[in-house]
Amino acid sequence: MPPHACPPRDRAPQQAAAVPFRDRAGTVEICLITTIRTGRWTVPKGFIDPGATAPETAVKEAREEAGIHGRVVGGPVGYYDISKQGGRYRVAVYLMRVDRVDDRWEEQALRQRRWASVRRAEKLLAGRPVEAMFRRALTHIDNEEPS
Repeated sequence: MPPHACPPRDRAPQQAAAVPFRDRAGTVEICLITTIRTGRWTVPKGFIDPGATAPETAVKEAREEAGIHGRVVGGPVGYYDISKQGGRYRVAVYLMRVDRVDDRWEEQALRQRRWASVRRAEKLLAGRPVEAMFRRALTHIDNEEPS
């Protein structure tokens, strides 16, 4: 199913993802992590717990999976669908400005973390389910005020 700017009314997101970025000496860097199962590069993402919001989940997953802290900027950049664990899920994608990076984090033994240029991140995410939403997020980064 193609990515969407807005979720269909009957399909609220079950997962949330963060596209984490920071500015290093005037250059935007994107934080990527590897998946546990395949080791391919992606962005932090996880199920929305009961009582939690999608933006809260995006920030929480970034902290747990990548050891990064920050804030969601703006609303969702879009949505995409994935098949996982025998189900089909809608993922809401948020842009996250990173303001702190931990040396150690919860899933460090399970995943790699890497900071990449926008161009390198585009190549590493090519063909991944999040690719179209990542490209959409880049247009929002360009409009963000420096921190």
